[in-house]
Amino acid sequence: MFKTMFEDARLPLLIADSKGRIIFANKWLEKCMGYARLEFLKNNLQELCAPYEQDRYIFSCLPDIEKTTEVDIDFQQKNGEMFTANVSFAPFDYRQARHLLIIVRDVTSRRIREVKTREDEERYRRLLVERNMLQDQLHRSSKVAFMGELAAGIAHEINNPLGIILGFVQDILDEISLNDPLIEPIKIIEKETARCVDVVKSLLDFARLKPPERIPVDIVELLESSIVLLTPRIKKNKVRIKRNFKMKPPSIKVDPQLIQQVFLNIMINAIQAMPDAGVLAFGISLVHKEQLLEPGDWIRISISDTGNGISENALHRVFDPFFTTKGSKGTGLGLSVCQRIIEDHKGKIEIENRKGAGTICSLYFPIKD
Repeated sequence: MFKTMFEDARLPLLIADSKGRIIFANKWLEKCMGYARLEFLKNNLQELCAPYEQDRYIFSCLPDIEKTTEVDIDFQQKNGEMFTANVSFAPFDYRQARHLLIIVRDVTSRRIREVKTREDEERYRRLLVERNMLQDQLHRSSKVAFMGELAAGIAHEINNPLGIILGFVQDILDEISLNDPLIEPIKIIEKETARCVDVVKSLLDFARLKPPERIPVDIVELLESSIVLLTPRIKKNKVRIKRNFKMKPPSIKVDPQLIQQVFLNIMINAIQAMPDAGVLAFGISLVHKEQLLEPGDWIRISISDTGNGISENALHRVFDPFFTTKGSKGTGLGLSVCQRIIEDHKGKIEIENRKGAGTICSLYFPIKD
């Protein structure tokens, strides 16, 4: 009666003992595997599997299966073709010996669909990430474009009056004596006017529309020359220089003047964050960065300090125009200009707090032109 039931069940079924020896196989298993009935009886269950599946842990614990267990196993048909099956092992006792009713379901098509679904989901996730990055970039570009137009207009309108004021103030300082009671207020006027001139210069840098003039550059030499330019400040603040150059990077195409401007700006910020000594560290490495819009190999230049770091509230705003943590001593345009220069070079700039103390600024330049 049971044989009849198993033959009529439209599923590939077989019965094996606790050692995996096959003692019964129905006709649907014959159709599925391509073997004749007697050929099954000469085989062990493991011998029906793909060679790489025959050492699976499940085959070593067949006698210990206490309840129905399902696993996916790749089977090999008589003609050599493989298919993935969901195999159910249902234990039962017959003549005081453990046996297993085994159901073999071909799930190859389903698994292929599942893999394709996972690939589609991953592709969709990447598209969402890319869309969010593009939206963020578009929002920032729109804000930068507006601020650039505004800055350019303001800068050109007030640059000449500031120059005239500064010129007259300096003439007055040349004419009056050092004992004149007005000399201190006039010096303050000179200082604050000069500061306004610096702000205007920063505004014009920010509003710059000229594309970078890129030429092949040895980025290590450019970085070293930038360090030399700041040697007086480095010595004054008792800052120690540390280099961690893991490699000699390939020559890349950048505008040396603009990239040196970026280096100097970041280094000045780092030195100012360490007024009472510290370590200014430089690193150069080759990285593969998936998070960028065009994943690939990039040169990473890191500039880190051992200062007090940046508060979490301020960290996400450091590239916003006119945002500064230096109070009246800063214009809030330095890092905005740096970001614009780096992005004009198809690169990326990131700033984060170091573990312990200080910040680390990472500049990424694509190796592929």
